[in-house]
Amino acid sequence: MATWVDLKSQGMKRFGEVGAWAFDEWKMLNQNFFYGENKPGAIIWGKTPQGKSLGYYHVSKNLIYLDKNLMRPIYPINDLNWGIQHLNKRIASDVLLHEMIHQRVNQTGGWEGETSHNNERFVDEVNRIAGLLGMDIRAKVIKQATIQGKRIRHNEPGYLTLKELSDFPYSSRTYNYYYGRP
Repeated sequence: MATWVDLKSQGMKRFGEVGAWAFDEWKMLNQNFFYGENKPGAIIWGKTPQGKSLGYYHVSKNLIYLDKNLMRPIYPINDLNWGIQHLNKRIASDVLLHEMIHQRVNQTGGWEGETSHNNERFVDEVNRIAGLLGMDIRAKVIKQATIQGKRIRHNEPGYLTLKELSDFPYSSRTYNYYYGRP
Protein backbone atom coordinates (compact mmCIF):
# COMPACT_ATOMS: atom_id res chain seq x y z
CA MET A 1 0.00 0.00 0.00
CA ALA A 2 1.30 3.45 -0.94
CA THR A 3 2.05 5.87 1.88
CA TRP A 4 0.66 9.39 2.13
CA VAL A 5 4.14 10.75 1.24
CA ASP A 6 4.32 8.57 -1.90
CA LEU A 7 0.81 9.58 -2.94
CA LYS A 8 1.51 13.28 -2.34
CA SER A 9 4.67 13.03 -4.45
CA GLN A 10 2.70 11.38 -7.27
CA GLY A 11 -0.01 14.06 -6.96
CA MET A 12 2.60 16.82 -7.20
CA LYS A 13 4.21 15.25 -10.27
CA ARG A 14 0.87 14.88 -12.00
CA PHE A 15 -1.02 17.99 -10.85
CA GLY A 16 1.61 20.39 -9.48
CA GLU A 17 0.71 22.69 -6.61
CA VAL A 18 -2.98 21.70 -6.61
CA GLY A 19 -1.92 18.07 -6.29
CA ALA A 20 0.26 18.86 -3.27
CA TRP A 21 -2.47 21.08 -1.76
CA ALA A 22 -5.08 18.29 -2.07
CA PHE A 23 -2.91 15.82 -0.17
CA ASP A 24 -2.00 18.33 2.54
CA GLU A 25 -5.67 19.24 2.90
CA TRP A 26 -6.68 15.56 2.97
CA LYS A 27 -4.17 14.93 5.76
CA MET A 28 -5.43 17.89 7.81
CA LEU A 29 -9.09 16.90 7.32
CA ASN A 30 -8.26 13.30 8.19
CA GLN A 31 -6.72 14.41 11.50
CA ASN A 32 -9.42 16.94 12.36
CA PHE A 33 -12.53 14.95 11.41
CA PHE A 34 -11.58 11.26 11.16
CA TYR A 35 -9.02 10.81 13.97
CA GLY A 36 -6.33 10.16 11.33
CA GLU A 37 -8.00 6.82 10.54
CA ASN A 38 -8.92 7.20 6.84
CA LYS A 39 -6.44 5.26 4.73
CA PRO A 40 -4.74 7.42 2.08
CA GLY A 41 -5.51 6.87 -1.57
CA ALA A 42 -4.91 8.72 -4.81
CA ILE A 43 -6.52 12.11 -5.45
CA ILE A 44 -7.12 12.87 -9.13
CA TRP A 45 -7.94 16.31 -10.58
CA GLY A 46 -10.13 15.98 -13.66
CA LYS A 47 -13.63 15.03 -14.70
CA THR A 48 -15.56 12.94 -12.21
CA PRO A 49 -16.72 9.58 -13.59
CA GLN A 50 -20.36 10.66 -13.78
CA GLY A 51 -19.28 14.06 -15.15
CA LYS A 52 -21.71 16.22 -13.20
CA SER A 53 -20.43 16.49 -9.65
CA LEU A 54 -17.48 18.33 -8.15
CA GLY A 55 -16.15 15.23 -6.42
CA TYR A 56 -16.43 11.47 -6.42
CA TYR A 57 -15.12 8.66 -4.24
CA HIS A 58 -14.33 5.40 -6.03
CA VAL A 59 -15.02 2.71 -3.43
CA SER A 60 -13.07 -0.20 -4.90
CA LYS A 61 -9.98 1.90 -5.75
CA ASN A 62 -9.92 4.18 -2.66
CA LEU A 63 -9.63 7.06 -5.10
CA ILE A 64 -10.99 10.59 -4.79
CA TYR A 65 -11.72 12.63 -7.90
CA LEU A 66 -11.85 16.43 -7.63
CA ASP A 67 -13.26 18.25 -10.63
CA LYS A 68 -11.12 20.94 -12.28
CA ASN A 69 -14.18 23.18 -12.20
CA LEU A 70 -13.32 23.83 -8.55
CA MET A 71 -10.80 26.26 -10.01
CA ARG A 72 -11.34 29.45 -11.94
CA PRO A 73 -11.55 30.34 -14.73
CA ILE A 74 -14.18 27.67 -15.31
CA TYR A 75 -14.12 27.80 -19.12
CA PRO A 76 -11.95 27.17 -20.97
CA ILE A 77 -9.87 24.96 -18.73
CA ASN A 78 -6.66 23.56 -20.06
CA ASP A 79 -3.36 22.64 -18.47
CA LEU A 80 -1.96 26.10 -19.20
CA ASN A 81 -4.57 28.25 -17.46
CA TRP A 82 -5.53 26.48 -14.26
CA GLY A 83 -3.62 26.18 -11.05
CA ILE A 84 -3.42 26.86 -7.37
CA GLN A 85 -3.98 30.60 -7.92
CA HIS A 86 -7.46 29.81 -9.29
CA LEU A 87 -8.47 27.41 -6.53
CA ASN A 88 -11.25 28.40 -4.14
CA LYS A 89 -9.71 26.44 -1.29
CA ARG A 90 -12.82 26.60 0.89
CA ILE A 91 -15.06 25.01 -1.73
CA ALA A 92 -12.42 22.44 -2.69
CA SER A 93 -11.86 21.57 0.97
CA ASP A 94 -15.58 21.02 1.53
CA VAL A 95 -15.84 18.84 -1.58
CA LEU A 96 -12.83 16.84 -0.37
CA LEU A 97 -14.38 16.53 3.11
CA HIS A 98 -17.61 15.23 1.55
CA GLU A 99 -15.70 12.57 -0.40
CA MET A 100 -13.77 11.68 2.75
CA ILE A 101 -17.09 10.95 4.49
CA HIS A 102 -17.74 8.37 1.75
CA GLN A 103 -14.19 7.11 2.26
CA ARG A 104 -14.76 6.78 6.02
CA VAL A 105 -18.05 4.93 5.60
CA ASN A 106 -16.46 2.56 3.06
CA GLN A 107 -13.33 1.91 5.11
CA THR A 108 -15.28 1.18 8.29
CA GLY A 109 -17.73 -1.34 6.90
CA GLY A 110 -19.63 0.23 4.02
CA TRP A 111 -23.22 1.31 3.87
CA GLU A 112 -26.58 -0.30 3.63
CA GLY A 113 -29.46 1.73 2.39
CA GLU A 114 -31.05 3.38 -0.57
CA THR A 115 -28.07 5.45 -1.75
CA SER A 116 -24.55 6.34 -0.69
CA HIS A 117 -25.97 9.54 0.82
CA ASN A 118 -29.32 8.36 2.14
CA ASN A 119 -28.17 5.74 4.64
CA GLU A 120 -27.62 5.60 8.39
CA ARG A 121 -23.82 5.60 8.37
CA PHE A 122 -23.46 8.58 6.02
CA VAL A 123 -26.15 10.51 7.92
CA ASP A 124 -24.44 9.77 11.25
CA GLU A 125 -21.15 11.14 9.88
CA VAL A 126 -22.90 14.26 8.54
CA ASN A 127 -24.44 14.93 11.95
CA ARG A 128 -21.12 14.35 13.74
CA ILE A 129 -19.12 16.55 11.36
CA ALA A 130 -21.79 19.28 11.29
CA GLY A 131 -21.37 19.53 15.06
CA LEU A 132 -17.60 19.80 14.72
CA LEU A 133 -18.07 22.56 12.12
CA GLY A 134 -20.46 24.43 14.41
CA MET A 135 -23.35 24.04 11.97
CA ASP A 136 -26.86 24.08 13.40
CA ILE A 137 -28.30 21.44 11.08
CA ARG A 138 -29.75 17.97 11.43
CA ALA A 139 -29.76 15.09 9.00
CA LYS A 140 -31.90 11.99 8.99
CA VAL A 141 -32.36 9.12 6.54
CA ILE A 142 -35.21 10.12 4.28
CA LYS A 143 -37.85 7.39 4.18
CA GLN A 144 -40.26 6.56 1.41
CA ALA A 145 -43.90 7.30 2.17
CA THR A 146 -47.20 6.99 0.34
CA ILE A 147 -48.82 10.40 0.14
CA GLN A 148 -52.05 10.83 -1.80
CA GLY A 149 -51.51 7.44 -3.41
CA LYS A 150 -47.99 8.25 -4.65
CA ARG A 151 -44.76 6.75 -3.33
CA ILE A 152 -42.37 9.61 -2.57
CA ARG A 153 -39.49 10.42 -0.27
CA HIS A 154 -40.88 12.19 2.75
CA ASN A 155 -38.53 14.78 4.22
CA GLU A 156 -39.33 15.68 7.80
CA PRO A 157 -39.34 19.43 8.51
CA GLY A 158 -36.15 20.66 10.14
CA TYR A 159 -33.91 18.04 8.52
CA LEU A 160 -31.69 18.26 5.45
CA THR A 161 -33.33 17.40 2.16
CA LEU A 162 -31.81 14.64 0.03
CA LYS A 163 -30.19 17.31 -2.18
CA GLU A 164 -28.71 19.08 0.86
CA LEU A 165 -27.52 15.77 2.30
CA SER A 166 -25.95 14.83 -1.04
CA ASP A 167 -24.12 18.18 -1.14
CA PHE A 168 -23.06 18.43 2.52
CA PRO A 169 -21.20 20.46 3.79
CA TYR A 170 -21.27 22.98 0.94
CA SER A 171 -25.08 22.93 0.82
CA SER A 172 -25.10 24.17 4.42
CA ARG A 173 -22.65 27.04 4.02
CA THR A 174 -23.46 30.65 3.22
CA TYR A 175 -22.39 32.29 -0.02
CA ASN A 176 -20.14 34.61 2.00
CA TYR A 177 -18.26 31.64 3.46
CA TYR A 178 -16.93 30.88 -0.02
CA TYR A 179 -16.91 34.28 -1.69
CA GLY A 180 -16.78 36.77 1.15
CA ARG A 181 -13.70 37.99 2.90
CA PRO A 182 -11.83 35.32 4.90
